Amino acid sequence: MRQIHRARLVASILFTAMFGVVITVGCDSQPAWVKQKLESQTDPKSLGGGKWVLVSMNSKGAIRGANLSLEFGANNAVSGFSGVNRFSGTCSTATGQLKFGPLVSTKMGGSPELMKTEQAYFAALASVRNFSLEGGLLRLKNDSGTTVVEFSH
Repeated sequence: MRQIHRARLVASILFTAMFGVVITVGCDSQPAWVKQKLESQTDPKSLGGGKWVLVSMNSKGAIRGANLSLEFGANNAVSGFSGVNRFSGTCSTATGQLKFGPLVSTKMGGSPELMKTEQAYFAALASVRNFSLEGGLLRLKNDSGTTVVEFSH
């Protein structure tokens, strides 16, 4: 009887230990395909390769007639169209992180509505701290993770 009790106790301890190892290993690491997908959504190299066209800004749809755009070039160069003027500058990137440096623009004048849109666009870009690529959309987000500008190719 004592041997049966001892065997059950040892089996119980071994099962608990093995279950704990399985749970710990499962929580500490993600499958490779999950890591790969997350990395592809935040890889700065994915930003280049053409013009990104504004889909929404500050949770509002694209501004009619503004044609806002953004392009990423070599050596962290960035350029685009802000509704009235062309702009250029630099950005700094790391996995999932994006921050625009000072941007310079031409000094054309436009309608009050387009000029207001341009100012809002530059303010939104200045607040960007990170990004993600999901379903063909480039989402630029602020410190709190809120999408401030969204683009498509």
